[in-house]
Amino acid sequence: MSAPRVSAKRLAEALGQLPPTAEQAAVIEAPPGPMLVVAGAGAGKTETMAARVVWLVANGLVEPEQVLGLTFTRKAAQQLTARIRARLAKLAGSALLRDLDPSGGLRARILGSEPEVSTYHAYAGRLLTEHGLLLPIEPSATLLSETELWQVAHRVVSSWDGELDTDRNPTSVTEAVLALSGQLAEHLVEPDLLRDAHLELEQLVHTLPPGPGQRGAPSKTLLGYLETQHARLQLLPLVERLSETLRREGALDFGSQMSLAARVARDHREVGAGERERFRAVLLDEYQDTGHAQRVLLAALFGGGADPGLAVTAVGDPMQSIYGW
Repeated sequence: MSAPRVSAKRLAEALGQLPPTAEQAAVIEAPPGPMLVVAGAGAGKTETMAARVVWLVANGLVEPEQVLGLTFTRKAAQQLTARIRARLAKLAGSALLRDLDPSGGLRARILGSEPEVSTYHAYAGRLLTEHGLLLPIEPSATLLSETELWQVAHRVVSSWDGELDTDRNPTSVTEAVLALSGQLAEHLVEPDLLRDAHLELEQLVHTLPPGPGQRGAPSKTLLGYLETQHARLQLLPLVERLSETLRREGALDFGSQMSLAARVARDHREVGAGERERFRAVLLDEYQDTGHAQRVLLAALFGGGADPGLAVTAVGDPMQSIYGW
């Protein structure tokens, strides 16, 4: 990488921004490559991410349209987009840019393009629209809201004519089916794998000798684990019926959308190659709350050392984890 032409401090002064702290400047000026930023609440993470984008663009390391920003909520995506746009607009009209780029070519590119900033789920949806036929998934599949998904699942449960050893009512069973379906999707586990997953544990529970101070029979806790697994097995046919119904009706839920996007990225390397060619700087906001399927997706697209020149910045704080994956 050639030496940067402008520092984060000089860029902030030119744009009328407060100068970055030493820690913020280190993040903003980091060379391309993978970087994890751990910062707590109020540390200025969004401002620093926006400043990094502008610094990369000002120094000619990336073009504006080569920047991808991902976060969890539409509100956060809108806030990050607004800050990046505002800073790039200031850069385009600054005397600093005229000094850096007398020809005006960079100014024209800044004004004529902009980064892609969206939620993780919206990005997964875009990947499925473009590459879903590789699975195959129809690009026109409808994304269901939580209420719509619950209605489909309740219809599946209410019309079930197979065996089901439970005394729970349809509403309770529906909630359990949706929970199990979501867990399978999140961890990229096919239902067939779950059918045999408990066999080794069950054998160990009933055959291993008791530990110190333990009576001969397996503990209530261990038997509870097996009972939970058996209850899941009871629900598997309903989970599969739900999946078949959604596929037949051309619908997806949020969990399936993310897991399918992860599968298409993991199993088709050309998808990642295309995304890395398209984006040269990737910002991953609130990374502490990404789940297994999201991490598989992001690693397949932008990780694994496939492209050392790719500027990937993951920002988060374990102490602010909402979901606790």
